[in-house]
Amino acid sequence: MTQVQPLAGQVALVTGAGQGVGEAIAGRLAAAGADLALVDRREDTVRRVADRIAAETGRQVRPYACDVTDRDGLGVVVKDASALTGRLDVLVNNAGKWTSGAFVDSSPADWHEQLEINFLAVLHLSQLVLPGMLEAGYGRIVNIISDSARVGEPGVAVYAAAKAAVAGFSRVLAKEVGRRGVTVNCVSLSTTVTPGAHDTFSEEQLAKMPRLYPVGRLGRPDDAAAAVTYFASPDAEWVTGQTLSVNGGYATL
Repeated sequence: MTQVQPLAGQVALVTGAGQGVGEAIAGRLAAAGADLALVDRREDTVRRVADRIAAETGRQVRPYACDVTDRDGLGVVVKDASALTGRLDVLVNNAGKWTSGAFVDSSPADWHEQLEINFLAVLHLSQLVLPGMLEAGYGRIVNIISDSARVGEPGVAVYAAAKAAVAGFSRVLAKEVGRRGVTVNCVSLSTTVTPGAHDTFSEEQLAKMPRLYPVGRLGRPDDAAAAVTYFASPDAEWVTGQTLSVNGGYATL
């Protein structure tokens, strides 16, 4: 049976693609037929992911070592990646960073870093890709947010605030560009087993967490990747301004 590739002929840009959720999203989009532009601040990891996905899927996969807070650098990435077909069809804003601790003990420098990575980078890349999408009359923007912004998780106040801002921005942008063929949606995640989770939580903490989830396990990167691939596909043409929680039932808001 021939594999259906709903994204054949399209180009997708994924940030934070060097590991975890971003790597899984990139693999799924390539399997669906998309050529890829992968962005990560670490050149060695993003190149490794790009080489692996290209070998496994036969797609064109271009790695870019770029910090998502560098607007000029992102502009170069968008221009180069668009050269594959003349435009970018899909943007997945996945790059993120959080620090844990009581807000009263946090510093303004930390606030600014988290806001720049988790919120302002989404604004920069969305604005950079939109002219091409609007000219083409087609585009998909998918933003990765967190259920910490929806239910309120202690210890990640600024991260949660940034992700809530992304959700609000996405709803407004969806209304601004919907009539011109561009959809904007969010995938909201709860605890997902990634290298970042292992850096934040102890193995003992991770072992206890599944009891908080009705489905009895923590998230996997492929759970997020499946949701993103749906939003990126033609099947989601009439879905915009929405947030889909991929969280094992942890939050049902």
